[in-house]
Amino acid sequence: MYIRFITQFINEEGQNKTGLFQAMGFIRDHPLTDDDDESKLKDLTTWFEENLDAPKWFANPLGRRYEIKSLSWFKDTAKEHILKVNELIEILEKYDLIIERVTSKDLGHRVYEDEFQVSAEPLKSNRKRVI
Repeated sequence: MYIRFITQFINEEGQNKTGLFQAMGFIRDHPLTDDDDESKLKDLTTWFEENLDAPKWFANPLGRRYEIKSLSWFKDTAKEHILKVNELIEILEKYDLIIERVTSKDLGHRVYEDEFQVSAEPLKSNRKRVI
């Protein structure tokens, strides 16, 4: 089983964003964020930077000529990472962000994988549900 956390918010440039980590950065850096929450978000940012690899490359299993839009999912075995995400969600919800937890067994075409996460191009049938 794979787990993805999504939210929707409009950033200062008026762009619609859906990423949990984008939301973390937005709230962390927002001038109206409580000092204690800002500190906790900085600590969480550091923790994720140290404990979750950011994919530097993606496989292109289908030989496509265009860049694949992949989505990142936690493996359900990434227990510590998911606990940290829950800490993050607790803070983000204080700022009226709604976080949705989506689970799936079939992610689509995998373009990156490590011990804790998978990035995959979603199947057409799942795109509206997971983005």
